Amino acid sequence: MLRSLMTVSGFTLVSRLLGFLRDILIARFLGTGLVADAFFAAFRFPNLFRRIFGEGAFNAAFVPLFGKKVIDDREDGIEFASKAFSMLLLVLGVFTVVAIPAMPLLMNVVVPGFKARDVDPSFFGKKTEIVLNEKPQEIEIATKGARAVYLELVEKGDVKIHSIAFETEKKTFMSLFGKKGQSKATVLGEPVTPEVAHSSSYATVLEPIDFKVPAEVEVRKAEESEKDYQERLQEYRDEFKAEIKKDNFVLQGISWDGGTFAGESGEDVFKFGRPSGKAGKGFGWFSVQVSGNGTLKIYRNDPGTFDKTVKLTRIMFIYLLCMALAAHLSGVLNTFRIFGMPAAAPIILNVVFLVSLGFVGWFGWLPGETLAWGVALAGFLQLAALWWTCYRKGAPIKVVRPKMDPEMKKLFGLMGPGVASASVQQINLLIGGVIASFQPGAVSYLYYSDRVYQLPLGMIGIALGVVLLPEVTRQLRGGMERQAGKTITRGIELGMLLTLPAAMAMIVVPTELIAGLFQRGEFVRADAVQTGYALAAFGVGLPGYVLIKVLQPGYFAKGDTKNPMRMAVIMVAVNIVVSLLLFPWIGHVGLAVATSVAAWVNVFMLWRGLKGFVTLTEATVFKLGRMVLASLLMGVVLYFAAKGLGPWFEGTGLQRVVAMILLVGSGISAFGALALFLRATNVKDLRAGFGKG
Repeated sequence: MLRSLMTVSGFTLVSRLLGFLRDILIARFLGTGLVADAFFAAFRFPNLFRRIFGEGAFNAAFVPLFGKKVIDDREDGIEFASKAFSMLLLVLGVFTVVAIPAMPLLMNVVVPGFKARDVDPSFFGKKTEIVLNEKPQEIEIATKGARAVYLELVEKGDVKIHSIAFETEKKTFMSLFGKKGQSKATVLGEPVTPEVAHSSSYATVLEPIDFKVPAEVEVRKAEESEKDYQERLQEYRDEFKAEIKKDNFVLQGISWDGGTFAGESGEDVFKFGRPSGKAGKGFGWFSVQVSGNGTLKIYRNDPGTFDKTVKLTRIMFIYLLCMALAAHLSGVLNTFRIFGMPAAAPIILNVVFLVSLGFVGWFGWLPGETLAWGVALAGFLQLAALWWTCYRKGAPIKVVRPKMDPEMKKLFGLMGPGVASASVQQINLLIGGVIASFQPGAVSYLYYSDRVYQLPLGMIGIALGVVLLPEVTRQLRGGMERQAGKTITRGIELGMLLTLPAAMAMIVVPTELIAGLFQRGEFVRADAVQTGYALAAFGVGLPGYVLIKVLQPGYFAKGDTKNPMRMAVIMVAVNIVVSLLLFPWIGHVGLAVATSVAAWVNVFMLWRGLKGFVTLTEATVFKLGRMVLASLLMGVVLYFAAKGLGPWFEGTGLQRVVAMILLVGSGISAFGALALFLRATNVKDLRAGFGKG
């Protein structure tokens, strides 16, 4: 089993590492603004279906039926696979054609917060419009953690901004219901240059920033090529802008006019950005005096984010169709114990991403649209690679006339509950995304923390599920029920041996891991801290989600998809309730905590349902206990190692990367030594795992 697991995990590791490189470059080119928020939200929607279909749900129904047919008659099994492929193509093809024009309605459900606007400071809020007149009126805007507040002029008119102030606030319980806590205001004042306005403590940047490159920098060196020269100038501009924005408020669409701020002529959206440094600590309110004519709406997301999300999702939605069909072909190959190409196929997506980012960097192509078209292209390439592998391995899948015969009815009857049960994590993440869209920045925090969290989950949990399902199905088909139970037990041991130390690292040093991977450019220290909080919360649930992937094959191999579906419904309900209870208090961290709580609830239910089929011997229980102890001791080592490397994590980007590598290396070394010393595993068992099966 370990050999098959390592085949899947090895390719998954390559894919995830390329994915990290991809995300680092996306942060470099997209930052955290409108395009980034729109792209992450748009990519998540078809990616949700990629994970549902590509990582278990469809195969949960298809593989057991296909495996039985192949054992009886290989040719009959391949014919069944072709019929399933064609039916899936028809159903999802129609769904895609209907969904693309209806995308605004779908996005209303997926990211409703991107359209949310309100000036009411309570958590629940209410939509409000401000009708302007000649007499100045003061508007108090609660930021609710937003990185920026936007005023949109929705009717033709003029806006005059008489004063801008920001307030820090000490929140209380009543803050949830709109009552302002104790606050301290700072008023922004007269500028000293056209670009920078000074307040009593901080400067305010009026974008766009226009400046002259100093002569000593502008002079081209004799040994420099034109490309190197332009890159050096651009690097200077980027560093200048990053420095001037540090601890400053960034105002866009606003200028200084005769002793006061004013909306720039021709602009209809005005941005008030919160500072990323110490000036933003405790920042809770904007206070603005405005007059003019027209109507203002106030947003905490860029007003263009929703429309951009719809556009990018429409481009990428074909990825759903391609990946559903690719998942089907992966199931065919996995049944024949061909794990390489199905595990390697996701690498194609990341390679196409990197090439697309190259076009963005070298030729200045629009980043959002370029990446979206790259996703669509990658879907077709993955599908083609898997189809060709099936053909080469003697299992050619053909497109035939779709027909809803008894076999197809049975397949889709099993598939319905399977989608709900095998994709519970994705449903929970989707729910979390819906709620997170109401807190600007939360979508990004959860996205980046999820990228780290998915690495061990993909390498261990999903890989184990892929390997276990056909193996347990084969054993049950051969009447070896006791052996099938032992196979799942062995999966639990392997899963926990690899997962517990990863989860402990996420809990003990989450900010350090995030800082080493992503902290550069627009992704600042404050972002690393907030993302780290979410990663720690996800880490608590990581072993639970791996156990879900290990235990579910015990149901699916028997053709039982209804019981996991019922458990999934309960799990989703738990996730929703806990999310709504915690989000008003701890924001995006509460959403990550909710998914972890829901995961462990599902593990408890799955375990009870398999009682008698899967049992843990006394030796296994003691082994799991030693794994927990080794992980806890490794956590202590990581804690002190992080303390010692603290100055490096506060240093340059290269220092942070080196510090993270040293930290991860010390954790792996410590756990390996502790696991062997405490006999949580041994070399003999590891070697045996690479044997047949």
